Amino acid sequence: MQGLRHIRQKVFYTLAIAITVVVLDSCRATKHVPEDEFLLTKVNIDCDNTDIDIEDLETTLKQKANRKTLSVFRFHLFVYNIAKSGKERKWKEKIATVVGEPPVIYDEYARDRTIDNMKSYLDAQSYYDADLEVVENRGKKKISLTYKIKTGEPYIISQILYDITDPKIQELVLLDTVNSYMRTNGNFNTDELQDERERLVRMLKSNGYYYFSINNIHYYADTTIDRHKTKLTLAIRKSFEEDNIINNTPFKAQVIRNIYIYADHDPRLSIADLEVYNSMLDTINVDGYNIIYSKKLEYKPEVLLQSCFVNRGDRYNIQNVEKTHAHLSNLKQFKLINIKLNPSEDVFLETQKEKFLDLHIYLTPLVKQSYTLELEGNNTSGNIGMEGGISYNNKNLFKGAQMFSIKGSLAFQTLTTEQEDVTQRFFNTLEYGGEMRLNIPKLMIPFYKNYEFVKNHNPKTRISTSYSHQKRPDYTRTIGNASFGYFWKGGKDNFITHYVNPIELYLVKIFDFDPEFQQQIENLYIKYSYEDQLLSVFSYDLMFNNQNINKSKSFTYLWLNLETSGNLLNTAYKLTNQEMVDSSFRLFGVEFAQFVKADIDYRYYQVFNENQRLVYRGFFGIGLPYGNSTKGLPYIKKYFIGGANDIRAWRVREIGPGAYSNNTSNYDQIADMKLMLNLEYRFKLLSFIEGALFLDAGNIWAIDKNDNREGALFNWDTFYKEIALGTGFGTRFDFSFFIIRFDFGVPLYDPSFDPGNRWLGTFSTLELKDFTFNFGIGYPF
Repeated sequence: MQGLRHIRQKVFYTLAIAITVVVLDSCRATKHVPEDEFLLTKVNIDCDNTDIDIEDLETTLKQKANRKTLSVFRFHLFVYNIAKSGKERKWKEKIATVVGEPPVIYDEYARDRTIDNMKSYLDAQSYYDADLEVVENRGKKKISLTYKIKTGEPYIISQILYDITDPKIQELVLLDTVNSYMRTNGNFNTDELQDERERLVRMLKSNGYYYFSINNIHYYADTTIDRHKTKLTLAIRKSFEEDNIINNTPFKAQVIRNIYIYADHDPRLSIADLEVYNSMLDTINVDGYNIIYSKKLEYKPEVLLQSCFVNRGDRYNIQNVEKTHAHLSNLKQFKLINIKLNPSEDVFLETQKEKFLDLHIYLTPLVKQSYTLELEGNNTSGNIGMEGGISYNNKNLFKGAQMFSIKGSLAFQTLTTEQEDVTQRFFNTLEYGGEMRLNIPKLMIPFYKNYEFVKNHNPKTRISTSYSHQKRPDYTRTIGNASFGYFWKGGKDNFITHYVNPIELYLVKIFDFDPEFQQQIENLYIKYSYEDQLLSVFSYDLMFNNQNINKSKSFTYLWLNLETSGNLLNTAYKLTNQEMVDSSFRLFGVEFAQFVKADIDYRYYQVFNENQRLVYRGFFGIGLPYGNSTKGLPYIKKYFIGGANDIRAWRVREIGPGAYSNNTSNYDQIADMKLMLNLEYRFKLLSFIEGALFLDAGNIWAIDKNDNREGALFNWDTFYKEIALGTGFGTRFDFSFFIIRFDFGVPLYDPSFDPGNRWLGTFSTLELKDFTFNFGIGYPF
């Protein structure tokens, strides 16, 4: 009862503070509103037509009310009023300018401009008879507006006619009407008609007509036949000038005559003295492409040619030019890529000059080699540390645009532990290691040469190897890794990326155990996760991401992972009748793992506007050992939960599996299956500061019945009662090139507690250690 009373007091104080803040906001909102003026508190749009996009209408507003944080509290106006109160001070003025926001004073002129904008928008949407009324709700120095819209009947396109004098252009346009934005009996929408002009221009530029533009397309609308009906004529001419409109000369399609690739273009020198610069250049011709360079060609011609989608003799196609630019950019070799088309210089007949084009591709390379020194603080799932490293990068190792990097690192970390002799030690974990990576911009498959696949999917071969040595308070672990794989783009819009690793090897060695830790795990099933292990993995990953970084709109992210290990080795050992040691086969004296594992990570980013978004995330993963892995999944393939990117109300590996409670031991809480759900609301506080409220749920479970940790096994009847629930708030500092994140997590439902104390069990003591502070780089998801 005493604990419950304590909780009630805390809730009461919290509500009292919240109510006080809201009241203060209400009372002080008009503090700096001049006499006979009104604070604009709210702007509503009430439209009787659901076909009208309210968000589009909101863009026509010339005046909006002061911003609200969490859609409730005018935080920025509140700060402004506080800063502007009392004596003037420079620091107060700075706060008012940077953090605060002055009150929005109602302006009738801005209202009238908004009405004009809305009418223009509605006209463009075909609602020429729309009725618009503004309702004002005035209070004491406050006013709210409601724009009431009755759209009326739209104007409809009753008939579509085409007036095209060039028969080839007419054929292309009529064959492509299935993609047209114009529809008979559709609305006479002038925005869509403009989109249709741009679509036709792009379609014709994709069919050879380089000089074609929107000025060659005009519309004629006849609305005299019937009210609210329009007979629409689309006309295409070389010119619509009065003295040239009857010119029936057909359009000419353009053909690529010469292609020039400037492999190491220096724009500064070329601008300074073009004649001298050109005298320094050499040219080689490869398969009809002129490759121009100075001193020495740093790229193999095949690397440049596999990125070029344009050939001599091709009709001009804007899509192939764009693909060439994108493919060259994806090589990550050039800081500047400029593609120009000019009338061909070696055509002398005046009648032929309009027909031929020369393509010039100017490439300015990045610096080939670089060294990087890094020193940073980090937080790996709640464990604070620092790391230093040195890396070498070569962007063109063998003149084939191969990206090579090698890195060495040294790190210290404070690992949370319950052992008495190390609890207070700072930086009790030492880790050092190295890594080498090589990315090759093609598929390294023997006897396979498919240039079309390279052009269309931009594949890469990735080879990497790494070694890590970690000295922890409870044991020492080394991990050696080597992998060979491929990745490439797929899908209509290249939203999909495929990853295939046919070779992925791990050698895990664990030794130098702390006696107390060894005693803790001696009689537990997970003891086998701390043995030496060898993994030979085959994996496939698929990533879908339809985010457009140039547009603030909702998008989806999906990641799928499938992997298996040990099948080939197990088959080979059985076929050759090898002997088992302790019921398993061994390679080099180490048991090799055999398992199958699958993960799915789905995220939806719901963007309300530039200042607010809601992010949903769901994750599920499961791993099943079999065959040679009779003792469970390897440690590095086990699941854990908690930490800065997971359920933030608990530290990493601090909760689970299931209802298992581990209050005294120091071993990691890991298992074979994981379910996690996250919801995070992100909102702008300042230009570079973002706030967040989040709700996290999930847990891990064991699926092997040999696991003897009480409450750890997954059970369909009880698993939903074992889903941990946490909430909290956070702050993000966006410095453009990186984001620093602070999250404060609060447990709401802890399945490791006794059933009667799981809800708000942490609040019984309200000690600081019962809450979790997370520091991270970047967003959690």
